[in-house]
Amino acid sequence: MKVLVPTGVAAKSALAVSIFVAMVFFQSGSSSAESTTASAPLASNSISNAPAEPTVQLSDEQLNAIKIGTVGTHLFPVEREEVGSIGFDEDPATVQAESTLLGAAATFTLTSNVLVRAQALYGTNGVSKAELEQDISAAETAEAALKAARDAVRALGKTDDDIDRMIAAGKIESAPNSTKWAVANVIESDSPLIHVGQLITVKVTAFPDRVFEGKVSKIFATVDPNLHRVEVRCEVDDPKEELRVGMLANFVIHIQDPVGATAIPVNGVVREGDGTMTAWVTTDRHCFVQRIIETGMREDGQVEILKGLQRGELVVTDGAVFLDNMLQAPPSD
Repeated sequence: MKVLVPTGVAAKSALAVSIFVAMVFFQSGSSSAESTTASAPLASNSISNAPAEPTVQLSDEQLNAIKIGTVGTHLFPVEREEVGSIGFDEDPATVQAESTLLGAAATFTLTSNVLVRAQALYGTNGVSKAELEQDISAAETAEAALKAARDAVRALGKTDDDIDRMIAAGKIESAPNSTKWAVANVIESDSPLIHVGQLITVKVTAFPDRVFEGKVSKIFATVDPNLHRVEVRCEVDDPKEELRVGMLANFVIHIQDPVGATAIPVNGVVREGDGTMTAWVTTDRHCFVQRIIETGMREDGQVEILKGLQRGELVVTDGAVFLDNMLQAPPSD
């Protein structure tokens, strides 16, 4: 087989075509390489531009402006704060129920004695069967009335021992002078948490440094349609008889035993301009990283940490605002 080698004009044309194809191929490959090379810096930039947590480095002298400690735990009380007033010594509804109880108890005692006498005399001294049945019916009616009266007084917070003692004495047991009644106006949404017997503390404006202790004795069944509050009646100890009817009062109702939670001192928390809460974390006691946190209850100078910190971490416990100001300060020339 012979290979034909172009000559003359034909040879020149073939050479030009070869050069053109080579140039196109070279430019195409070059463009592809440039495209690949250009995409790499974009990926690199997307990583390097990721936001970093703000950091502050302190000198040994600057460390004197702050305190460092570990994230710990604190017992936070589970309670509700309500408003109300000091009320009258006796609740009219309670007085009425107790009076009914004493009347029912006296009637039951009387009818029971009559029945016993009738049973003893039946068939011997002229007590007929009809009279005996009438006495039995009266005694049963009186017993039912007494049971209903006991239930009514029990519903107002009295124990069975209180009721038995009251019946035996034959008189209403008034609260001693050292005990005052107070009425808390509990927010409707808090009312399911309130129960008879819960401990309370009360403060009044007349004695701002005094704390009066007591307990919940009655929860009223209705909700005020305008204020959407429930009246809660409380017994309050007043050993010096300082409380007066009508005084405005602030109530703290203890819902349950305190609960332990992650916490740091209040001076270790900063509220930022946008409303977020932050704290400063460190591992070497010189470099501090600002971290966004979520907070809960506050009590006795401690703040509950719901999110953002772990127990045992080193944090700024006093002087967090100092670090925050350093972060916000304009750079020096």
